[in-house]
Order: sequence, then C-alpha cells, then structure tokens
Amino acid sequence: MMRTFAVFILLMSVFAHANTEDKPKAEQLVTGKNEAICKSTFGQEMISQQMTFSNQTNTQNIRRIAERKIAAARKTFADTGSYCDAAHVLLTFEPEYLSGKDGDAQFRDN
Repeated sequence: MMRTFAVFILLMSVFAHANTEDKPKAEQLVTGKNEAICKSTFGQEMISQQMTFSNQTNTQNIRRIAERKIAAARKTFADTGSYCDAAHVLLTFEPEYLSGKDGDAQFRDN
C-alpha cells in the first residue's frame, strides 16, 4: 500500500512538471517538498533494486536489469541533482540490451 502511494505521489509530481520541458531549468518549479517526496521514493526504490540485484536466486537477466536501473538512476542524479528525475528513471528505465559491458557484475550461471 505504501509503495503504491509513493508511486502515485511520484507520478503526480512528474505530471506537475510535464509542461516545464520547454522552459529553462531556472524557470521550472521544483519545490523542496516535491524533492523530499521524491527522495523518499528514490531511496525505497533504490533499496528494492539493490535487493533484486543482490539476490542470487534471481535470474541473470533480472539481476542485470536491476544493475542497469541503478546505474542509470545514479547517472541521472549526478547529471541533474534531482531525486525526482532519478526516481523516475528507477521506475521506468528499460535497458536496450542485456549483454555484458565493462563495469557490469559477473554472474555465474546456475
């Protein structure tokens, strides 16, 4: 229930910013309250993805998707400094491919 509520709040904040894409960042409305909500959502989803990634009973592809989501969210946060942007990536990111690349964890085939 709490996760559903957090996703709802995240989506509402994303839609609230949907019309600001054509404005410079300085003109966009990002309040501290929105970022606080997104920070909580980001933290919860990051922990969830980390647990998925760390669980050795998950298939290699499931773990790889979690790894890619974590990496994409970290890059987004580094680029924008926004928890809302990073949380959005964690919730919506779909990797283009799952083959190994430099920096990926090496999984053993079970």
